[in-house]
This record gives sequence, C-alpha cells and structure tokens, in this order.
Amino acid sequence: MSTNGAWRIRRAEPDEAGELEGLQDRSSAHWGYPPGFFDWAGEARAIPDAYVRNNPVFVLEEDGKRLGFYGFTEEDGDLLLDKLFVDADEIGKGYGKLLWQHAIQTARELGRSEFIVGSDPNAAPFYAAMGAVQYATKPTAEPSWTLHMFRYTLSS
Repeated sequence: MSTNGAWRIRRAEPDEAGELEGLQDRSSAHWGYPPGFFDWAGEARAIPDAYVRNNPVFVLEEDGKRLGFYGFTEEDGDLLLDKLFVDADEIGKGYGKLLWQHAIQTARELGRSEFIVGSDPNAAPFYAAMGAVQYATKPTAEPSWTLHMFRYTLSS
C-alpha cells in the first residue's frame, strides 16, 4: 500500500466490485458517452467480484472516498492494464498519474518488463504522455469507437 498525505493506494476487496463498476461508468461519462453507449461491449465492462479477487486491482482513495482504480489481467501471456479509471469529478487532478506510477511498481513486483494497455480513444493522449507507445488500433463492434493499443516498457 502506498500512502501520501490523505490519499492512499491499496488492494481492492471483492465486495467493492460493484462500486468500482459504478466509478468506471462515471469516469466514462466524463467523455460525453451517452447512457448505454457501451452496451455493445457486453461483459467486457463488467467488474464482478471474481475480477477483483483473481487479479491485481488497486484503489486510490482519500478520506474513505474511492477516487480511482486500476486492474491488471493476463492476455495471451502478456500483462494487460485492463482498467485505469478516475472518477469523473476527479479527472485532471493528477490521480491518473498516481495510479499509473503505482501500476508500474506493481508490474515490476509481478516480475514483468512491460505491459500492454487497451485505451479508450479519449484516454490515449494520457498514456502517450506517461511514456507508453501506441502500436496498433483495434476495431470494435461499435464502428465509431476504436481501441488504441499501447505498450509500456519498464525502465531498469
């Protein structure tokens, strides 16, 4: 767990899954997506208890309020930063960078030298600013929305 002043980053608990899913939805609303826009994504946006229990998922909180979270999964042998969300009211305050830095530390602790990020098009500039390199885009079931794929190599 990391702490600094009033905020801290800690491992998420499975019983928080529903609250994290709500935070993810609020964060996405920041970009102007209408309600139901991501219905095409099916279960990809769901955060069940098992997701939190079985993966490294960390929550950033301040005074008991969840400000953001991230989660890693494995896909085809790669470590994937599957989720990194900051609550809509907190975007632009540096919390995303705190979560990103913690994610780098977590990847190191997992013995990894790199990880992959599948990014919302609106968040792509954030990942580029954090030093991740975009290597592809992937179409989705929604023709107006493309997944931006980044790779981040951990420095020695």
